[in-house]
Amino acid sequence: MALHMSPDGDWHIGDNPLDLDAFLHEIGAEGYAIHETRHSLCVNCGSTVFGVSGDPDQGAIRRDCRGCGAGHFVAGCDDDWSDDHTDAVVCVCGEKDFNIAVGYSLYAERTGIRALTTAERCLSCGRIESFTGWMVRGGALHLLDLA
Repeated sequence: MALHMSPDGDWHIGDNPLDLDAFLHEIGAEGYAIHETRHSLCVNCGSTVFGVSGDPDQGAIRRDCRGCGAGHFVAGCDDDWSDDHTDAVVCVCGEKDFNIAVGYSLYAERTGIRALTTAERCLSCGRIESFTGWMVRGGALHLLDLA
């Protein structure tokens, strides 16, 4: 149970959702170190399996619960959402179910969030990638609770 590279060395593979933490610490957020990670959990039904869609260039990502269908914009990105520029995320293996975690880079003494990035693990093949990330540059600590 650990984060490892694919046989060809092209991508990360995780055996379980906790491997998202190691991945996020490895890649960072917009060039900054990750200080905290939070895993997505549906507030309605408790599921940790989601469909993912969004626009990585705009820093917009929505997760749709596979348990109850509830949608949630990750880390308050709903202001950057546009139905015109969003695509559903599909793993290279063809599957569409993911575990999601968000890595946060914090300012000193936890006065705010500098940047964040997302990580998604395919439930079928274990491939881990980062769909998007963006600079926050502010005191928006409430975003820690919006993974």
